[in-house]
Amino acid sequence: MNAKVLIPAAAAPALLYAAAAYFFRYTFLRADKPDAWAENPRFKVLRDRAFFEQPGRQLLEMKSRDGLRLRAWLYDQGSDVTVVLCHGYRGGPEELSGIAAHLYREGFNVLLPYHRAHGLSEGSYFTMGVREKLDAADWAKKLAALKPEGKIVFFGWSMGANTVMGAVGEALPENVVCAVADCGYESLRDQLLYSCRKAMPQLPAKRAFLALLDLYCRGMRDFSITEERRGALACTRVPMLFIHGTDDDVVPFENLARCCGPCASEKCSAVYDGAAHASACGSDPERYFSELDGFIRDHIK
Repeated sequence: MNAKVLIPAAAAPALLYAAAAYFFRYTFLRADKPDAWAENPRFKVLRDRAFFEQPGRQLLEMKSRDGLRLRAWLYDQGSDVTVVLCHGYRGGPEELSGIAAHLYREGFNVLLPYHRAHGLSEGSYFTMGVREKLDAADWAKKLAALKPEGKIVFFGWSMGANTVMGAVGEALPENVVCAVADCGYESLRDQLLYSCRKAMPQLPAKRAFLALLDLYCRGMRDFSITEERRGALACTRVPMLFIHGTDDDVVPFENLARCCGPCASEKCSAVYDGAAHASACGSDPERYFSELDGFIRDHIK
């Protein structure tokens, strides 16, 4: 065979590998924010820095199943109910501080974990819910060991909501009584495809490129981007509240039906007209907290 043909043929796999590795780094690599309290003007997020930084909080640690040291802030006021709040993509528990402060004022303990490869937790990359769901399940087990008679509530938005929806399909302690998923995506691959179309509209063959990314993630990072949440939701016993804003241009609103529909447990949904991504609470706090509090209290009786 002609050498001029052999050289491009041999170079093609290397170029494909390099492209997949670049997209992996762009999507999943740790990227800690220089200012965790920096506001995103696109989203209406309630924050309470005074609550978050209060001196009474405790730093908890645990080892993940793959050996990472994960950390979380615990705000324990002696309640028999603890709410675990899971933050979003490349965010941190600071973004949930306003909701956490409200729940604390309502008399609940609050646990604010840092996802792997975020903030105080170890890890060079995260997986947008694939491994994080196991981390969340393990946080529930740790809390159940600390408070055997206590009750646990999951809350998450965006990537944190996907994490929660995966966790409820795992073997959880009976202490977990309900869960809330705010603006979560059902399929990681579909979410990446949507984001890719928005961020790189000129990129050809996007589905084929994501298939290449999945091969890279499977072979080099031991996880798959093809994971969906319908299976976990179809077998869960945990009552669920699904929340989504109609003007979400980060995680499409159609995900509300895709997540709520397959859910086999007791479930309800809340639609916030005109709310952007992770902005349902900020757009109508009075309604949001009324629905959130009511759902939790209905399931801790």
